[in-house]
Amino acid sequence: MHLNLRTDYAFRVMIHLARHGYTQNRMTVPHIAERHNISHNHLVKIVNDLCHHGLLVGTRGRNGGVSLARSPKDINVGHVIRLMETEGEVMTGCAPLQGRPCILADACRLRHLTREATDAFMVILNSMSLQDLLS
Repeated sequence: MHLNLRTDYAFRVMIHLARHGYTQNRMTVPHIAERHNISHNHLVKIVNDLCHHGLLVGTRGRNGGVSLARSPKDINVGHVIRLMETEGEVMTGCAPLQGRPCILADACRLRHLTREATDAFMVILNSMSLQDLLS
C-alpha cells in the first residue's frame, strides 16, 4: 500500500485544522506549511484542490486563511483518498514496460488480486471519518 505525498499532505492539513478547532476560524497556509515543514507552493496547490472539492473553505486577503468546510465527523477518509489519488495509484499490480503492455497480461491475475486488495482497503477507509484520525 502506498499513498502519494499529496494525500499525506492533504490529511496533515485537515488533521491540523481539526485538532486546533478550525471549523469556524481560519489558519493561514504559510503557518501550516511552516509547522509541518512542507513547501508553501506545493501546499497551496493541495489546499486549492481541497477547497475545490468542498473539504476546506479558503478566504483570501489580509485576514484570510483556510478552515474545514464541515465537521471532522462528516469528512470521509476514503472519499479524501479517492479525490487525492490518481486512478490505480493506491495499489498497482503491474506497470507497462517502456510504454508497452505486459506480454503476460492474459495469463496473470496479479492486477485482479491487487484490485481486490485495494477494494478491501477502501472498505475500511470508507468507514472512517477525519474525527476517527484524531484520537
